[in-house]
Amino acid sequence: MYNFILEISLLISLGAMIYLVARVLPRVGDDVGDSHRKSRIDTLIEAIPLHKVDAAFSGLVEKTLRRVRLILMKLDTILGRHLHRVRNLSREHKSLTEEKQTLFTTNGNSKEEHTPSEK
Repeated sequence: MYNFILEISLLISLGAMIYLVARVLPRVGDDVGDSHRKSRIDTLIEAIPLHKVDAAFSGLVEKTLRRVRLILMKLDTILGRHLHRVRNLSREHKSLTEEKQTLFTTNGNSKEEHTPSEK
């Protein structure tokens, strides 16, 4: 029971300190005055025209993306032509193998029936 009373009094005193600090805090001003001079880095950063740099960077990115798109379109065309050739060659090869298989058959009979195996 004594521990509980001790904890309550500790929390109440902590709350009172936070309340007093919160009341005094708005009195402190943010008056920096003339004592703050700009450093060389600050003046250098302010001298950079960021809007011009942004516009130039956007233009560079746009040109690069257009060139990449053009290269990809050319590559797509080349691959499409190659695929078309491969497809045609496989169809021709398939039709040639079918002709070879049907070369020795007549009227649905297999070549085993027409080959002379007995004398």
